[in-house]
Amino acid sequence: MRLIDESAAVREAFPAEYTDVAAAVTELGDPSVLMLVLAVLFWIRSAERRETALVISYAFAGVAFLVTLETILNVPRPPEELFRIPQEPDDYGFPSGHAFAAAVVYGGLCSALAFDRDRSSARSRGRTTLAVVGTALLIVLVSLSRVVLGVHYLGDVIAGAALGIAFVLAMDRATDGTPKRGFAIGVLLSIPAVAVSAGAANALLGLGGAIGGVLGSSRLPALPALRSRLEAAVLTAVGGGVVAALTAIEAAVAAFAPAVVALYAAIVCWLFLVPAIVGRLEIGILEGPARPSR
Repeated sequence: MRLIDESAAVREAFPAEYTDVAAAVTELGDPSVLMLVLAVLFWIRSAERRETALVISYAFAGVAFLVTLETILNVPRPPEELFRIPQEPDDYGFPSGHAFAAAVVYGGLCSALAFDRDRSSARSRGRTTLAVVGTALLIVLVSLSRVVLGVHYLGDVIAGAALGIAFVLAMDRATDGTPKRGFAIGVLLSIPAVAVSAGAANALLGLGGAIGGVLGSSRLPALPALRSRLEAAVLTAVGGGVVAALTAIEAAVAAFAPAVVALYAAIVCWLFLVPAIVGRLEIGILEGPARPSR
């Protein structure tokens, strides 16, 4: 089922001197990178914030779902002698988390953005086809990079990518395009994840992020549209700076699960609130200080 012999053939076919290339590609499926991509898209593409918020909800719900599944299955990674990069030895091997996450995020973005467009013209249909092909290629590359690096077997990544696509389709139906509903599902999925994993870090991430999303996504209709590229740059700088500062204190609260959950909730709330905060600051700067009436 894990296709061990086929995995060896893939590893041997990839030159060892290009391991750094595979390591760079695999980062495109890393949860931190995926969340950065989603956050920046949310901040700079104001016309598509609802769709991006929907995919963010899929990501946190998916984290919780995968934690539960991996813990129950309890299938180990390949032996450490196959690893081409440093890796936590006690991580689960089946299904592949990177393949699953890439399918959920990139597949979710393709589903939410490409398929919501008007496809009546040949040009629109062509763009949709290009988006689907590009998304599939990206998921395949991330998945194969895990096999090349020796941290997963081929069967692990096939299962992870297939589960990710199925998860997106299920969430599409369950949420009916409502981000808040997606985050609520994430909260529900996080409860068993925290229980079966005894409060594993990713389970707490799923719970905190989903709670923050339920709270923050309530502000979606009131968020102002972007007025300039400069505002988009300021949003990214301010939003990313605060997220980095909040993330920096994670180690200090790691031993206390409720604090970790609260921290992740605060980070996701901030992600949703920063466009309104920066928008108000910009208006205040443009209008200048109020002049006293005579």
